[in-house]
Amino acid sequence: MIEKRPIIALDFPSFDAVKTFLTQFPEDEKLYVKIGMELYYSCGSEIVKYVKDLGHRVFLDLKLHDIPNTVQSSMKVLAKHGDDMTNVHAAGGV
Repeated sequence: MIEKRPIIALDFPSFDAVKTFLTQFPEDEKLYVKIGMELYYSCGSEIVKYVKDLGHRVFLDLKLHDIPNTVQSSMKVLAKHGDDMTNVHAAGGV
């Protein structure tokens, strides 16, 4: 299925700012949002759970780039969050 909605960047420094922003949308309007490094590092996995619990789709934009074993291990942890998409920079090695 081709996604026709834009991905909205949640480029905010805090959980409260995200909550305030998301209240501007009707509850039945499901969004596709991006959670980047600043927000994820500030709020942790709780922000992903919160957004997913609202019914929104999540692009977890953490730009994983390290040796392959580290990226693989990190992805195993991140996969438990239930995000819909994560980006990986695949030039870390074979």
